[in-house]
Amino acid sequence: MYWCSRSLYLGRRLVLVAAVANAAAFCQTQQPVPPPEFEVASIRPHASADNRAFVQAFQGKLVMQNFSLKQLILFAYDVPNNQVSGVQAWMDSNHFDIQATTESNATVKQVEGPMLRALLEERFHLKVRRETVERPVYDLTVEKDGAKMQLSKEGSCTPYSMDSPPPLPPSGAQRPIYCDFPRLAADGLNWTLDGKGVSVGKLATSLSRSGLDRPVIDRTGLTGGFDLHLKWAAEVPASALGSGTVDDPTGPSIFTALKEQLGLKLESAKGRVEILVIDHVEQPSEN
Repeated sequence: MYWCSRSLYLGRRLVLVAAVANAAAFCQTQQPVPPPEFEVASIRPHASADNRAFVQAFQGKLVMQNFSLKQLILFAYDVPNNQVSGVQAWMDSNHFDIQATTESNATVKQVEGPMLRALLEERFHLKVRRETVERPVYDLTVEKDGAKMQLSKEGSCTPYSMDSPPPLPPSGAQRPIYCDFPRLAADGLNWTLDGKGVSVGKLATSLSRSGLDRPVIDRTGLTGGFDLHLKWAAEVPASALGSGTVDDPTGPSIFTALKEQLGLKLESAKGRVEILVIDHVEQPSEN
């Protein structure tokens, strides 16, 4: 074991000097490199008539429109809706627009992760911690008759890396279909999930973020990338039954959809899950 604050007596001055110099270099290399931060950033209440949520992340730039603080936290810390606690009512009801840039060559992964987290910590005085707890989960497994998913053909989608994303297509050009990048969409209570080259692990993560009441854990043992098209309807909340405030769902439940469309099933279980605990948060500071 080596302590950076001390040097060992080696008997000869020349050797000692060299050892101290090497130790200094060693200690310098062990210092963590702080992530880049946005140099210019604005966070404003969402006031547009366009109520669609929108996000664009580029190298060194982030634009987000119509996101609640809770949604921003889920996005920045990469956690599903059912794995965060300590949410206050205004964090769901108040929505914000963010525009942030930096001159550094920050990757999309840095922009959407540590840089956005640093911005939320600065402007909302956000303090969080992670905690592992045992709670109900869904195990995603294969039906007894086997999976019904089609393996993706080579070349049917474009590889995508968060660390080195491909350049944006020219204006008006069709956007490529990226591998293992499922598109999750909701229309009222009706949900769809589409993608090519999608791993079952990414499918489980997407299902965890689709409004289910518990996390989904991949227990299938399946490997490779699959072409997926899944349609289902969320359950109507008990408080909304008979109120006329929700549209009737037009698809099967997620349990039936997984069985009939993909040959998979969700089984209730208990598991150790990491959750994000919000210890402190404030209304955003002025820009």
